[in-house]
Amino acid sequence: MKKLFVAKNIGFCFGVKRTVEMAERLLAEYGEIYSTGDIVHNPLVMDALKAKGLKVVKKTAEIKGERFIVRSHGIGIDVFDYLEKRGIKVFDATCPSVKKIQSLIKKLDNRKYSIIIIGNEQHPEVIGLKKHGKNTVVFGGSCSPVKIKKSERVAVIGQTTLSFEEYIRRIRCLMELSPGREVMVYNTICKVTGERQKEAVEISKKADAVFVLGGRHSSNTAKLFETVKKHNRRAFYIEQMKDIEGISLAGINSIGLVSGTSTSDGFISEVKKYIKKKRYREVQ
Repeated sequence: MKKLFVAKNIGFCFGVKRTVEMAERLLAEYGEIYSTGDIVHNPLVMDALKAKGLKVVKKTAEIKGERFIVRSHGIGIDVFDYLEKRGIKVFDATCPSVKKIQSLIKKLDNRKYSIIIIGNEQHPEVIGLKKHGKNTVVFGGSCSPVKIKKSERVAVIGQTTLSFEEYIRRIRCLMELSPGREVMVYNTICKVTGERQKEAVEISKKADAVFVLGGRHSSNTAKLFETVKKHNRRAFYIEQMKDIEGISLAGINSIGLVSGTSTSDGFISEVKKYIKKKRYREVQ
């Protein structure tokens, strides 16, 4: 019997689910609402929302409507201020986990800490977080010194979608660059992200191949794919059905299925249906 192992933690996380449901509710009520960038990093989900009236622009100056929804990754204080001055109604769909970090940054900022954000400087979550404090700096992938005065107290937080392994590696690198300095480190990695990575490792070890479902621009899906690849050489990144249809299943007796946090139940069901048609049976 050919087997299909489906992760228990799969589909939308609570933060993405909240964002998508809020967008759908607002679109049903108003017919049109604006956002700067994709509110979640999944093209299939975004296409569905755009079809219902979501208008995605690159800059706030391009907003022509009266209502704005904040993406799940959050935005900076400067954007909130700009929208308020223009009289645009803002609906905050920021992920609660990201919101918590924004509040933490404000508290640390008030206590005169220099705040180091470990993450991708180009990711919308990090761009937004940086604007919630006056003295923030991003520590990216390269192990290069950060500009902080020796007299300043330092606090470290991480982008929620980093893997624990990556976060610890960068913290270690940061410590090596700042010997003798007192540094306060906060574990801000999303619990859901950590749980999915752990389960992905377990599935990768028992399946012949693993399909990682999610958007190409999704940070947490990309990290999940990297984790799977370390334990299973037959790892496939699946964003749309066309990605899976060209894969040869010859010699593959078991398939593992995991997903990023912005992958819809509808797409997961579609993939499962396709695999089961190939005579794979879902097992625990």
